[in-house]
Amino acid sequence: MSRHFVILDSAKEEFKEIKQYVKREFGDMIWNEVNHEYKTAFTLIKSNPQSGSPIEELKELGINHIQYRLVRQTRIIYEIDGYFILIHMFISTKRDFISHLMKRLFNQ
Repeated sequence: MSRHFVILDSAKEEFKEIKQYVKREFGDMIWNEVNHEYKTAFTLIKSNPQSGSPIEELKELGINHIQYRLVRQTRIIYEIDGYFILIHMFISTKRDFISHLMKRLFNQ
């Protein structure tokens, strides 16, 4: 089944922040490597969305259709929703997922 791949606006902003940070701290060459890793992850998600890992905090709540794929120290959080794959957020493995999610929910 071919699915539409959508990166939500809020996730686009987070990706933009990651790009700015990596370029500022490590330079364009490293950003090009990291960006290639993201593109590879997107391709893997598109071709086999079920291959991601469940988010333990959500799994405990019975939510299994939202998964993540790791790129370096960032989790790409995505939802499999029928004909869509929705990228919801990019979040550092160092951040608390539930706190970030709650902040995101209440700030929108």
